[in-house]
Amino acid sequence: MAKLHYQDSPTEDERKSFARFLAEDEELVLATGLGKLYIRSYFIVALGWPGFIFLGAGLGLSYFLNFNLGYGLLLGLIVASLVAVLKTRLLYHANRYLLTTRRIIIKKGVLTVKMTAVLYDKVTHIEVVQSFFDKLMMHHGTIIINTAGMSKDEIILKYVDYPIEFKNLLERLINREREQFGFRSGPVVTMEGEIVED
Repeated sequence: MAKLHYQDSPTEDERKSFARFLAEDEELVLATGLGKLYIRSYFIVALGWPGFIFLGAGLGLSYFLNFNLGYGLLLGLIVASLVAVLKTRLLYHANRYLLTTRRIIIKKGVLTVKMTAVLYDKVTHIEVVQSFFDKLMMHHGTIIINTAGMSKDEIILKYVDYPIEFKNLLERLINREREQFGFRSGPVVTMEGEIVED
């Protein structure tokens, strides 16, 4: 049997952290964001840029102050690593996707927050786009949620880990919401991208 990646409940920290975004009558079902491999690759890129600037600055500082070049290189590497960690953490916390018992919430930003929320009864269909490389190597994809009655017709969730499982969970939540409130509009339609089969 294949491992399911979205079966764990949100942690207590996630529940506390996102409680202010929820209405009184809804519960957090899933808190996720950009895919793990995407975050790791972003960290490696951040080590290179602007990391090389700090490596060069460390070497230059040690040269002009007559320090050992090894110490300058070590100092530059430490500062580059700290900057890469900070940039990666900010990216992770600035892009969060929340599924609740009633709606989808997309939170963008850390200090300045932009939040988009869509009630499940407004979702018309869901598209999954996952290239061959994304499926085989990165295990992430893009989910496009088409909606009715909003100024923007679609919401795009990028770099979602295991997008087929995410889509299946989202469809279960939408259908449960519709059954609970007596909507008879039928199940959510799924539009398939390049590769969607597991």
